[in-house]
Amino acid sequence: MNVVTTRFGTIQVRELDVIQVPEGLVGFRGTTQFVLWPDPEVSGLVWLQSTADPDLAFAMVPPQVAVSDYRVELRPGDRTALELDEAGEPSVFVILNRGEQGLTVNLQGPLVFNLARRLGRQLVLTSSRYAVRFPLGEPEASPAVLPGPSALRATA
Repeated sequence: MNVVTTRFGTIQVRELDVIQVPEGLVGFRGTTQFVLWPDPEVSGLVWLQSTADPDLAFAMVPPQVAVSDYRVELRPGDRTALELDEAGEPSVFVILNRGEQGLTVNLQGPLVFNLARRLGRQLVLTSSRYAVRFPLGEPEASPAVLPGPSALRATA
């Protein structure tokens, strides 16, 4: 299957690589099919690319890039929606943003995936423990796997 993207041109993916996000993402509820695409230039950076909209892609990193002890407690409903059994561990990512103050990550809206079942879900954490725009490079942040902002495209 070919997926047209504005960042990478046309990419070839298998139908089995398409991830369903049945509820969409905050602000993009109508878009429910994506592929995870590793950035070819920046180690540790993964793109959540829409299969339907070439312009819609989210840069993501593991949350431990920002906060080493980041934890998400999945509610039973989240586990059911992701088809995770009791022992199943999800893959968790946070969206990376570029702002006036540099790179930030959204720790309150993590994306959780059951890669074996090709299912994803965005959580909205109600705890004020984590920030929506947590700056990378804070004292408690772990060593970055990402190089400086110049390596990220302006569309991130």
